[in-house]
Amino acid sequence: MGADNLKSEKVSDLPVGKQANVAQSEERNTEHHIRRPMSEKMKLMYLGTLVFFVFMIFLMASIKNPDLYQIDKETLILINQAFNALVLLTIPFLLGMLGAVSRVLIAGLNVVNQSSLILSSGLMATFSWIGIKSGVLLAIVAPHLEKQGIPPEGIVSSPSNFYTMALVAVLVGMFSTNLYLFINQKVEQLTQKSNNENPNK
Repeated sequence: MGADNLKSEKVSDLPVGKQANVAQSEERNTEHHIRRPMSEKMKLMYLGTLVFFVFMIFLMASIKNPDLYQIDKETLILINQAFNALVLLTIPFLLGMLGAVSRVLIAGLNVVNQSSLILSSGLMATFSWIGIKSGVLLAIVAPHLEKQGIPPEGIVSSPSNFYTMALVAVLVGMFSTNLYLFINQKVEQLTQKSNNENPNK
């Protein structure tokens, strides 16, 4: 109440023209604050109406066409392949995380604090398996293997293929973690060196 009285006294001390301008500006501010919640409510109402109409369209289409959601055989095959690939890729993911954990422990760091690094290293190991299984990496390396007298087909069909792939996943996880730790250490050293050279900044 005291602040309102003081404000009204200051306005009353102004000339008549300025008092009118102040009153108009206050009315505009009040209208702006009133219109803003109303416009937000209108937007929410329009959005809700749009979602309702889209839902009704899908509902009517489903009622009129009962075979609309029938899955094609090719789609089922793709879903089956995707599920099998997802289950298969959990192996390199876990092995890559194992390699990353080993590297973190060797560095003497806290495993919990480096959890995001461990997860990302597992993903890198998974991507390496995808590159090998897809044959893209083998197609790149094949000319070099043929020069050394090693048939590329023998590598893929080798009985010890799983252990080779497991070793690749572990090494990729360790390498990814090692690369990040090396770069992070260099950045921290450069930052500390810059702060020591320019202590005033």
